[in-house]
Amino acid sequence: MSPAVSRLAGIAILLIGIAVALWLAFGPPQDWEGGMRWLRHGLVWGSLGLALLSARLMFPATRKDA
Repeated sequence: MSPAVSRLAGIAILLIGIAVALWLAFGPPQDWEGGMRWLRHGLVWGSLGLALLSARLMFPATRKDA
């Protein structure tokens, strides 16, 4: 993947992760109870994973990856 496409994909994934995290923090899921609470926690971990993936795409580890 070219560096420009990789960086654009990283930025898009980062924005999606931020949007999901903000929705979980300020949106309707505040009143989720029982099993839905576990879904909320999974979504929070997923948005963190998206942020980590986007950092990996925007800033490759080696020159070879770039």
